[in-house]
Amino acid sequence: MKIPDTRENLMKCICGQCPTYSQCMKDNMEGLYCAGKESNCDIEKMGCICGQCPIFAEHDLVKFYYCIPEDE
Repeated sequence: MKIPDTRENLMKCICGQCPTYSQCMKDNMEGLYCAGKESNCDIEKMGCICGQCPIFAEHDLVKFYYCIPEDE
């Protein structure tokens, strides 16, 4: 399911609180990864909080690390 890339969803987004969220991601104003916006930054997995996100529950999401492109 595609998550709508809306201001409302962005306001609910907790990507910026994630242990994996880096300075590069912050500098590029990246977030709302579950809407299909994988990060353009190099990613070091340091933990994932997707399961705690209200969007995760509202849309019955199941995977984690939405910031990482599918092919990795």
